[in-house]
Amino acid sequence: MTTPGESCPSRSYSHSTVQLFRFSAVSWNAHRIHYDESYASFEGFPGTVVQSTLHGEMLVRHALDWAGPDARLEAVSWRNQATAVAGEPLTWRASVRSAEPGDGGLRLSLDAAIVKADGTPSVTGTVDLLL
Repeated sequence: MTTPGESCPSRSYSHSTVQLFRFSAVSWNAHRIHYDESYASFEGFPGTVVQSTLHGEMLVRHALDWAGPDARLEAVSWRNQATAVAGEPLTWRASVRSAEPGDGGLRLSLDAAIVKADGTPSVTGTVDLLL
């Protein structure tokens, strides 16, 4: 779990339209493409669009699940690469970029991505943790 280049076990999931609606509500995101499928279609999307901030949350959630209950988030950054929509199969993938002692624990940096079923990255980024 701490060797640079080591892959983390991938995690597959998809978002429901209800989840996107609720995430829009709690994040005060009123853009209709995230909760109104017919409006998203009108805007040219194939379905209700996953919020960029939800992608960031999923990068962190899966990294913390992988690292265990004592892990603490230090930083996260990501870049959106391709639109993902409700119901679309997505996979979180990550590998250890670096592992160094720090602040009384082990500081890990992960290269992380959320990948669509065809292999296209929807999101790429880094997640830094302290164990």
